[in-house]
Amino acid sequence: MSCRKLRWLVIAILTCCLAGAVLMPASSARAVDTTSWFRLLSVDRNLAISLNGSKLPVKAMRIGDTILVPFSVLHQAWGAVYATSAAGSALTIGSRHAVWQGMSATYREGFVDFPWSVAPVMSGGQLHVPLQELMEPMGAFVGKQASTGDLIVAYSTRWQKEPWLRQGQLAYVQAIDRVPVNLKRVTTTRKVVAFTFDDNWDAVAAVRIAELFHAYNGHCTFFVIGTNVRMHPDAIRRMVQLGDDIGNHTFSHPAATNITDATFVKQMQACEQVLNGMGLTSRPYFRFPYFAEDRHLMQIVTDQGYVTIGSAWTIEDTGPKRSVAHSVATIRRFISPGTIFVAHPNSMMTYDAMKAILPELARQGYSFVSVSELLRGR
Repeated sequence: MSCRKLRWLVIAILTCCLAGAVLMPASSARAVDTTSWFRLLSVDRNLAISLNGSKLPVKAMRIGDTILVPFSVLHQAWGAVYATSAAGSALTIGSRHAVWQGMSATYREGFVDFPWSVAPVMSGGQLHVPLQELMEPMGAFVGKQASTGDLIVAYSTRWQKEPWLRQGQLAYVQAIDRVPVNLKRVTTTRKVVAFTFDDNWDAVAAVRIAELFHAYNGHCTFFVIGTNVRMHPDAIRRMVQLGDDIGNHTFSHPAATNITDATFVKQMQACEQVLNGMGLTSRPYFRFPYFAEDRHLMQIVTDQGYVTIGSAWTIEDTGPKRSVAHSVATIRRFISPGTIFVAHPNSMMTYDAMKAILPELARQGYSFVSVSELLRGR
């Protein structure tokens, strides 16, 4: 490209940017970036709104097939800021801006125009905004829960700078049923196996395991303890960056059968909250510490929006018999399509066992999948 053409291109880009700045209504306050937290917003058939599982005192409204929520909900969930001027209206979430004029049929986000099925409306003295039409172009996960029909929107403004934080496992939040299940294997003829790893006391071993699976074009699932997430956030980020699933294994690893129901719920919520602060979630996967579970406790897990993931076999890497040879022999003995194995990256021994067995399984034609990939039939 000639210098003359390059100069005109730069001038054109600057002109577009300045035009956008002129058209953007001035906000009376900067967007509040509490939004780096992951937030799961749901609207049920009765238009009740819940944020991370807690009901809010306001309700949504429905116009035709479109769900609109009060602006205050967007502010509470993602720190949204709303401003108006002679140039029009602007709603800011993080670094993203939706700009429109009056009852316009479209809004602009960046340099792209998007349609409103219903334009934002004032009701009860507050702006109401179409939820799905606004949040999907922002990069949110939007879906419907199969068992209830609830509209689900999951988002964190951390995703704006690090889009890989948008976890693929969110698609399975839609599949949660009211009937408790304990998934231990999936019936399939495909040669797939799901290795899952609990606790992660040794962050170095856990990351090396994640990278090992990545080297085989595979994934695994880590059921994490909140205290360990707090101590080793970079390890969790690396797992997610490599495409692995993250599940909830409580905050401090108590046996659920030895604590009250209220304490058990707090343990799940505290683990989730630590991940939320990183723009991540453990939803919808939960595993009981020590596999200490019963039907009643599994119903609590379901009511909290999770599905219980068990395992068909443990590779026995924590007991007195633990050794690389013993773990490898256990996997060889019980491997079959659709199996969920449980292991513990609490020492480098587990990494060494995986390093020994994965090449052998790969030669047999096995693929290594996360729980989400197992469920969707990869």
